[in-house]
Formats: sequence, C-alpha cells, structure tokens
Amino acid sequence: MNSQYFHTDGSDIVGLLCIAKSLSGGESDIASTHHVFNVLQERHPDVVQTLCEPNWYFDRKGELSEGEEQWIRGSIFYLENKRAGDNPRVYARFDPMNVTSLSRFNSGPNAVIPPLSEKQKHAMAIFEQTCAELSLHMILAPGDIQFVSNSHVFHARTAYTDHPAGALDEDGKPARRRHLMRLWLAAPESEGGWRLPYHDTLEKKRGGIQVNDQPPICPLDAE
Repeated sequence: MNSQYFHTDGSDIVGLLCIAKSLSGGESDIASTHHVFNVLQERHPDVVQTLCEPNWYFDRKGELSEGEEQWIRGSIFYLENKRAGDNPRVYARFDPMNVTSLSRFNSGPNAVIPPLSEKQKHAMAIFEQTCAELSLHMILAPGDIQFVSNSHVFHARTAYTDHPAGALDEDGKPARRRHLMRLWLAAPESEGGWRLPYHDTLEKKRGGIQVNDQPPICPLDAE
C-alpha cells in the first residue's frame, strides 16, 4: 500500500487504535502545524502566501448533500473565526489527495474549475518536504492508541506491505492483516474547541462527513 502525504482529517481530533500491524511499514509521522508554518514563513514566504490564498479546491469525492458543489474552495492556512477576537490563531486543514483528485472537473473542454497552478504544485512539494523534515516518527504496536488534534498536527503514514493470504505468524497461527480503528471526535466551542471558519462551528457535532440526514454508522471491520 502506498504512503499517505501529510494531511489533516475532517474532524477536531482523530484517534487510531492499533489492533494488528502490517508485515512491514504502515508507521505514523506527525508534525506540528504551527512549527511547519513558522519554518515556511522563515524559509519560503512565497509558499506561505500561496498556501494562504483562498483559491484552492478540495474534492468532496461524492460525499455531498443536496445543493452542494462537488468541491470546497478555500485556503490551506488561515486564521480562526473572527469571533476569536484580536489574537486569532493560525489554523490549517489540508489533504493533498483531495486536491489532486479533481482532474475530472479541472481538465478537458468541460472544465468548470481551474487546474492546479505551478505555484500551487511548488507549494505542495515544499510543504511535504518541510513536514517530513520536522516530523516525529511513531510506530504503533497492537494496543497502542494515538490521538491527534487536527488543529495542531499534520499526520502521514509510510507505505506498507501486509501479510499475504494464508500466511502464518511465529506461533503457526493465521497471521492477522493490518487492522487499525479510526475515531473522529468533535470538540465544539462550548467545550473549548477552536473557533473554526465553517458554518457548523457552534454545533455539538461539527466536522466529519454529513450527507443530508443519513445517520452515521461505525463498522468494526473495513467495508
């Protein structure tokens, strides 16, 4: 399985519970959002300007309610909601896969949004390099839990190879394939959450994915 770029999830907090490791790889890297921003400001102010411009398009990947576009437009780095007062904090939300997956809308004769510019492609490359340089590498063993605040941390995953079908472990038992449980948590403003520039910032259940009135489900195994 390929590696994942540094990104944030669509929630305030994301948790991972390791149930079974892969044969090799699949390890976690995390980097401080604020440290990455400060280093980029020092080394690549042009990249920071590009990342702060509200002309990035993010793919909803079909998870949209009635009346919504297939994408969201915004910036990668921005400040807290205006209600934060005179000292708003730097916030970021970004998943490169949701930027590069929009070719069906930004290319060809029927394009309805602009393609990535050379400046944006350069900014994404510098962003990834900087996160990798400043990151902390983590190896989760079965039973380990990782909690990451998407307001403060970018996270990534290394490539991995899983146990082949029919493989046995060191005790001669069927080897368990890689299995991690993910949890998305909301931290609304009433409970100390950050003031986000989204329409649902004051709601108890904010972030995540909500399609019309479809109730959320939580399968214990991958579908």
